[in-house]
Amino acid sequence: MLSILISAHNVLKVKTMKTKSFSLKLNQITSALLSMTPAQREVVHQSIRTSQAEMPINELFQPIFDASSACPHCSSTHLRKWGKSGGTQRYRCNCCAKTFNIKTKTPLARLRKCHLWKEYTRCMELKLTLRQAASICHINLKTAFLWRHRFLMTKTAKTQDTLSGIIEVDEFFMAYSEKGSKKLKNGRKARKRGGDADKRTQDEQIAILLSIDRSKHIVSKVLSADTALEIESNLESHIMSNSVLCSDGAWPYVSVAKHKNCDHKRLINGKKRVIESIYHIQTVNGSIAHFKSWVLGKMKGIATKYLPNYLAWFRESSEKYDYQQILVAAYR
Repeated sequence: MLSILISAHNVLKVKTMKTKSFSLKLNQITSALLSMTPAQREVVHQSIRTSQAEMPINELFQPIFDASSACPHCSSTHLRKWGKSGGTQRYRCNCCAKTFNIKTKTPLARLRKCHLWKEYTRCMELKLTLRQAASICHINLKTAFLWRHRFLMTKTAKTQDTLSGIIEVDEFFMAYSEKGSKKLKNGRKARKRGGDADKRTQDEQIAILLSIDRSKHIVSKVLSADTALEIESNLESHIMSNSVLCSDGAWPYVSVAKHKNCDHKRLINGKKRVIESIYHIQTVNGSIAHFKSWVLGKMKGIATKYLPNYLAWFRESSEKYDYQQILVAAYR
């Protein structure tokens, strides 16, 4: 059955296929897929992906550059091709006379060994540690660290999704960390690995806002302070009016729901966990638990300055980005 589906997939790629033949093959594939279990359909999907010819990395970025080609130095659109270097097309600006390629002044600029990026992004799909990724790709640990944060840089700076329908929101806290720093700021004493921060002082706690709707769109923000103003300013712009907002008993969410004309379902601790059988905050609390167990467990903690990057990585993982989507998101 699998070989039939793959051969049918190859037949469908022929541009000169007649309409009747195409319809017949499509009906055969559809009926075969409907008779399979979800696990069997996933096997077919993976087999088709591996049978397709891999697109070179530069060809992945070229259409994006061509759609809005401009000089990265002066923004002029008057360009000319200027030879190739290492198989990468270079350009020369007619205005400032500077040369560049399609990755100049992007997060991917001056990164080497691009033939290993596919394998590395596969490691990111699996959310592997730096040492695991470095071992698989046969690269230095410092290179693995650099690639990870370069690939996440653009995703972090992008405007996040707009939430609609039933929206769940909650905030959580993580201990402030300067992991990797040789000297701690402001004379702060180091905590023993795995030690708890002092929850009575705000300087030791970092507030994070996480919101998710039932379509799995996620908004995650690192708050500069755990205040009503911070929560409102970071949440309101991402919520569509006339939605349903589910939250705990915190008062800032009351103001957000009022400003956005949302129906507000407040789930007070110890009183209600589910309202009308469908309104709850268990999905967002599950995502928070997943994120914390990942960064504190598998990643052995992360530096606070890189927290936005890991939140962006968590969003990519939740949206099930493949290696091409990860690289395109890193380039744009």
